[in-house]
Amino acid sequence: MSDFDVLIENARIVTETASFTGFIGIRDGRTAALGHGAAAGSATERIDAGGLVALPGAIDVHVHFTGSQDDSAEELRNGSLGAAAGGVTTFLEMPHSAPPATTLAAFLAKRDLIARNSVVDFGLWAGLDGTNDGEFVALREAGALGFKAFLCSGSASGEAPDHRGLPMLDDDGLARAMRLLGPLRAVIGIHAENQAMLHGAIARLKAAGRHDVRAHAQAGPELAEVEAVARVIALARELNAPCHIVHLSSARAAALIAQARGSVDVTAETCPHYLILDEEDLVRIGADARCGPPLRPRANVDALNRFVVEGALDILASDHCPYLPEQKRAGDASIWEAGMGLTGIETLVPMSFSHLVAERGMSLVDFARLIATAPARRFGLYPRKGAIAPGFDADVCLFDPAERWTVHGRDLHGQAKWTAFEGMACTGRPVRTLVRGQTVWNRGRVAAFPGYGRYQAPV
Repeated sequence: MSDFDVLIENARIVTETASFTGFIGIRDGRTAALGHGAAAGSATERIDAGGLVALPGAIDVHVHFTGSQDDSAEELRNGSLGAAAGGVTTFLEMPHSAPPATTLAAFLAKRDLIARNSVVDFGLWAGLDGTNDGEFVALREAGALGFKAFLCSGSASGEAPDHRGLPMLDDDGLARAMRLLGPLRAVIGIHAENQAMLHGAIARLKAAGRHDVRAHAQAGPELAEVEAVARVIALARELNAPCHIVHLSSARAAALIAQARGSVDVTAETCPHYLILDEEDLVRIGADARCGPPLRPRANVDALNRFVVEGALDILASDHCPYLPEQKRAGDASIWEAGMGLTGIETLVPMSFSHLVAERGMSLVDFARLIATAPARRFGLYPRKGAIAPGFDADVCLFDPAERWTVHGRDLHGQAKWTAFEGMACTGRPVRTLVRGQTVWNRGRVAAFPGYGRYQAPV
């Protein structure tokens, strides 16, 4: 009998505290041994990493595989393969679906759908709709890793924009959820923008006949995000509730979160597109760069980058929204008709690495914290996931930090063959991805099957 099922050798291993050249011994899907230099012991499968970086598999906490189409099985199969190709070994699916995951029945049906189709591991968000307070305990016991709330809606009335989405949660509904979920230590994920400010701006722009791309940027004023984040912090402080601000785009809002550290249990994520692209890129790219909040001016982007590099923001996530190409092309004549969101799960790790590590000198340890360790800690998956360490699931991305390549939407694995990063140069690329010790992606070859992915409830 071999000492290990899999032995990864000659890898530059990134742990929570250091990076070093050594080996990872895997047994029964978990890291069983970790060490410097050459490995001792036998293995059923030996992988010579050839000096590649061994990153902990990324955990993308913000994914919408089921949010833009009613029949999402094919997107789950292909999109989760894209996750594997991008070094993402676990994703957290948002509650948007037909129907949304606001009840235990809908939540469990969604869990089973994803379990049948995903190549990589996954967890689930439940949704807050202002009427499902009685479902909270059951949803948490079923494994909900977080509860998602919108302080705004695509509809001026505050109703859900479609049958897959969630309505706006008013301040009373949010406070009520905080009181009930706080004792369960369930994180509330919040899309923080001021509804009245957004729809006031949209109404004025439409009244002026504006339907150009820049109108979208002007329809999402930064103040709407700053005010909403301040409101969340005030409520969370008063009610002692753990909150997580999703897809943060505003540097001024990031400053509020940094100031609240130590007195409020609040974390935040931002996305590669908010660190790399700006408002002028939105105008250049068009509908494929329409997202909410919108891309901001360059001065804000630069300031937001400083918060990330200095460690003031916690998590990098994709906010992956795989709209079909025709759903985006609807915005070519009027930006208001374009699907709201970007593809991103497959580019999350390489584009973030290229931007933060290759260009700005971020350490590998800090990078791993942003993409794996902090997500696992915040959403209750640590110490099962989030690090390369004995006893953890052997979720590993073997990454070539030197490979230079060009991003093209046609190469993505989901049904959404488009990207806001089209034609951009990238330094660094996942080569091989392992989920619980099983190779699921290897140098462009699929090595696992839909249904291999396993549901992840809190530890």
